[in-house]
Amino acid sequence: MVNNLLWHVEFGLIDIRQADFGRPELQGLRRFLLADTRLPLEKRELQCGGVCRQLGYIEWMYVYERNGQLIAAHQRSSSEQRHHTTESAEHQAYKERTVRVAVEAGHRAETEVRTPDGKVRSDVLIYGTAATPTSFEIQRSHLRADVIRRRNKAAQDHGISAAWHTDDTQMFNRNEVAWTRTDNDLPPRAIRDGKHLLIRGGYRRLEMERCDERRARPCLTKRTGKCGGWHPVSHLQQIAYDDFVRAVAAGDIVQAGVREFRTIFHFWTPTAQLEPYEDSIGKTARVVSARRHPPATAVSDRDPTCHERTRGRPQLVMRPGPCLDWSSRSHWSNTTMPCQYCGHPSNMLDDLRRPTHKVCAEERLPASAPIV
Repeated sequence: MVNNLLWHVEFGLIDIRQADFGRPELQGLRRFLLADTRLPLEKRELQCGGVCRQLGYIEWMYVYERNGQLIAAHQRSSSEQRHHTTESAEHQAYKERTVRVAVEAGHRAETEVRTPDGKVRSDVLIYGTAATPTSFEIQRSHLRADVIRRRNKAAQDHGISAAWHTDDTQMFNRNEVAWTRTDNDLPPRAIRDGKHLLIRGGYRRLEMERCDERRARPCLTKRTGKCGGWHPVSHLQQIAYDDFVRAVAAGDIVQAGVREFRTIFHFWTPTAQLEPYEDSIGKTARVVSARRHPPATAVSDRDPTCHERTRGRPQLVMRPGPCLDWSSRSHWSNTTMPCQYCGHPSNMLDDLRRPTHKVCAEERLPASAPIV
């Protein structure tokens, strides 16, 4: 498989589909790339500028000419597997909607973000005003409960709050994490642009109920009779998917774990309703991130998509960085156009109404720039 988007360490993005490579100011670029035969390939400073770079990997590439056409290929054939997506159209629609809603609310959102050690990959990572970034994980295909728990713990260990979402009723009825659920069999267009995408389960209203003769259920503490104290009572409540994403990013909705006898029930609830319950029991009922691992001193030899033993490769570091406020509708266009920086399709517009990814614009801000 060949790749059309390259990234040169010195020159930046290069698109070999265009006659001038998208860089008309660089005369003789084609001749320069073909004449560079230095080894190892790292010396040529030519990397994959497509999927590999978006996922946080630095993969070295080389170019050659065949029948008058310039071909760019990966150094390692296993790296080309990343360019073959197995995501369904519905999965991609959920990701696009989540990013759009978060960006319109003024938050920074990125797709397919990996931690430096490669143990956590987020479908959509949102840097909101909450204490920790939130990783929205869209899980439509069946996955074992132990795998979900392991991935959820890995996110917590890295200081990330995972929001798991599905449209599969069987997975939702499990209780390993705080699932949310929407209707299944929705077409991609309804998921991406539908006005009435509702969360049918996983979001609950939490109330405190006095444990006396008027309470029908047995006491949660004594398991029999009444104790006269206060116990939580939750009621299922529907919420618009867009409102849920905005509230989670702002920290207004959090995960909760309420124990009833030997079982802890996981769900999402408003922060204002959870606080009275925490005051009554004298401890937190929220999902608390485990201790964060110290930074890795080296990159693993194993590639997430291939088990062959290879030399370690550097990875891009995930970090919040400066954040632009593009919540105004003036920064959104219904027409998809290539981003002026990376060339990938974008519906976002910068202040001059030019097609630009918000992430691409933020990457070009000075590191010391304030959050605006």
